[in-house]
Amino acid sequence: MIDTSSTTTETWARRVEAWRASGKRAEDFSRHEGYAASTLRWWSSKLKHEMPRAPEVRLARVVRTVTAAPAPGPALASPFAAIVIDVTPTSVRVAVAPGADRETLAMVLDVVRAGAAR
Repeated sequence: MIDTSSTTTETWARRVEAWRASGKRAEDFSRHEGYAASTLRWWSSKLKHEMPRAPEVRLARVVRTVTAAPAPGPALASPFAAIVIDVTPTSVRVAVAPGADRETLAMVLDVVRAGAAR
C-alpha cells in the first residue's frame, strides 16, 4: 500500500522548491502548472512550519592586521632604516624590518657575535 500523504507532501515540496527557485510570483508560476496559486502558497506555508530546519550557521569575518613593532630607542629616526641595533651596557638588540637586506643582516650579526665573544 502506498502512503499517499507522504507522496503528496513530497510532490508539493518539489513544486514549492521549483516555485521558489523560479523567482516568479505564485500566480505566474502556477498558471502553467495546473493548480491554484493559493494552494501553492498554502503548501509553502505548511512545509515551512513542518519541515525540520537546518541548523543555523553563524559566520564571523576575521580580519588580520599586521602592525610594526615599536622602534627600540631613538635609533629609528630614519623611516628608511631596515636594520636597527640598540646597544646598552648589558645587551644588544637587533630589530629587522621586513625587506631588510640578508647580506647586511649577516654582517651585522657577525659583528654582534664578535663583540659578545670579547
